[in-house]
Amino acid sequence: MPTDQTTCKRAAPAGLRVALRDHLARFRAEDRGGMVIFSLFIFVAMMMVAGLAIDFMRYEMTRTQFQNTVDRAVLAAASLEQKQDPEAVVKDYFLKAGLGDFLGPVDVQETESSGTVSFRRVSALTGATLSPIFLSYVGMDEMPITAYSVAEEGISDLEISLVLDVSGSMGNKSSSGYSKVYELREAAKDFTYHMQCNPNASRNSGEACSVEDGKVSISIVPYAEQVTVGKTLLDQFNVTQEHAASHCVTFDEDEFTSAAIDPTVLIKRTGHFDYNNSASRSPSSFVCLTDKWREIKPLMYDYHDVYDAIDALRASGWTSIDLGMKWGAALLDPAAQSVVTALTSTAVAPGSTETVVNTAFDGRPYDYDQAYNMKVVILMTDGENTYQHYLKDAYRDGPSVVWHYRKADGSLGDDVYSVYNASRNQYRWVDEDGDDFNSNWQDDVYIGEASQTCGYEQVRYRTWWGTYYRTEWVCNPTGAPDGVAYQLTYPEVWAKFTTRWFSDFWWLEDPQTDYDQSDKDDHLADICAAAKSEDILVYTIGFEIGEGSHSESVMKSCATTRNHYFPADGVNLGDVFSAIASSINQLRLTE
Repeated sequence: MPTDQTTCKRAAPAGLRVALRDHLARFRAEDRGGMVIFSLFIFVAMMMVAGLAIDFMRYEMTRTQFQNTVDRAVLAAASLEQKQDPEAVVKDYFLKAGLGDFLGPVDVQETESSGTVSFRRVSALTGATLSPIFLSYVGMDEMPITAYSVAEEGISDLEISLVLDVSGSMGNKSSSGYSKVYELREAAKDFTYHMQCNPNASRNSGEACSVEDGKVSISIVPYAEQVTVGKTLLDQFNVTQEHAASHCVTFDEDEFTSAAIDPTVLIKRTGHFDYNNSASRSPSSFVCLTDKWREIKPLMYDYHDVYDAIDALRASGWTSIDLGMKWGAALLDPAAQSVVTALTSTAVAPGSTETVVNTAFDGRPYDYDQAYNMKVVILMTDGENTYQHYLKDAYRDGPSVVWHYRKADGSLGDDVYSVYNASRNQYRWVDEDGDDFNSNWQDDVYIGEASQTCGYEQVRYRTWWGTYYRTEWVCNPTGAPDGVAYQLTYPEVWAKFTTRWFSDFWWLEDPQTDYDQSDKDDHLADICAAAKSEDILVYTIGFEIGEGSHSESVMKSCATTRNHYFPADGVNLGDVFSAIASSINQLRLTE
């Protein structure tokens, strides 16, 4: 019987489909062994990650070994205490580490100062290629390793200005029971020892000096109302020549805006005058005092010489912090190089082989961009700016309104002075105390009395009852006055009289004026800013000044930062100077 093919084909699959469906249902429900395949995938991934970690760990360990070796090598080679060849030191480190074949180029740079190495810079490059184990499966067949390091060490040539207050209040007793100036002397000597001899020992330890000669210059700048520059130093500047009795400078306001004192630019010598309120002169009340211990001691080489200068300090006078800071900064400014060079060939005394400044300091103060040079001002005060007296320009020099009587042979006769009144076009004759020698106004200067012949004569007298004669001693002029009048210059007037004597004549003005505290605070702010703009490091010390006082504010503002200001008293002044010394020494050594 014929078979319906279509029917057969449709009927057979129906049963098969049922069976297949049941089989798939059972397969879906079966979970035995399902995690094995998944775990295999996870395992393979973990192995790959572990392999990568091993390769990277090998790379980092090798790189660290290279870097540590090159770091240690250049640090040892750059040390200024290292006496071996720096390049040889680096190679030796690598050989002992088993890495000699991997060392690349080594670069050494050195700078000498005062005949010794003051700066050394060593750099080195090393490298290798690491073959990875697992990373090669992902196409990375090489892992390059490089290590580079640089080290430098420099001992700065130090230029220091110690600007020290020696005004009258420094003679007062401090909190230690000793005078302030005594405590200053002790603390400043400790500081000097740390800077020029041994930073790691006390002044009285007896230990040998470890600081190389010629590395540290110290200038001492004592200040009171004025800074006594001293003839030898001031002669190196272009200063006016009204007199030679003293050696101070009166700066104009705009001169405080620069740290420099240009030796080619004219500056004004301070008048040598007594500003005392009394008419009688006092040696201690001259504006510019002439005591040798007050003079600036520039760029001293040996700490023993600095000790001598410090031990000589005393106390008297008003306070001009701005003038001290001006000269302290000027002795660090390269404009003074020609001045210092001249002093390195100037004998301290005729016939002496010792020069004012040691020849090792020829060329100082260094330029501001000189490598490994540090410039420092330590400015100390126990108070605040007071007054600075100076002469008005009209009374600094030239012929004065005072004439002095002298005999024709040049010798002195009556000590008589003629003082001119321009409004009357007449003179008053006075003695050296300013008292009238003759109470009348005179048309001419006093030139002495006419010569006379004296003897007894009969003198006739007439009265209302008649005429009579009497024998009397009579002097009759027989010639002209016996002298001349010499017109004094103003410097000659101030050499003889105070400004008070002069201004006591009511028709004459006061010849002097002054900068007051406000003026001087402005000057100080300007010179401190000028110094700091040249990267001069400024430390300030307020010695027993009130916390929160005006003086403290001024000194904090002057310092490089507020952290460079130090309050002090008689008990801890030495500790303050030692802290500053430590700070400078730490900054001085860089690695």
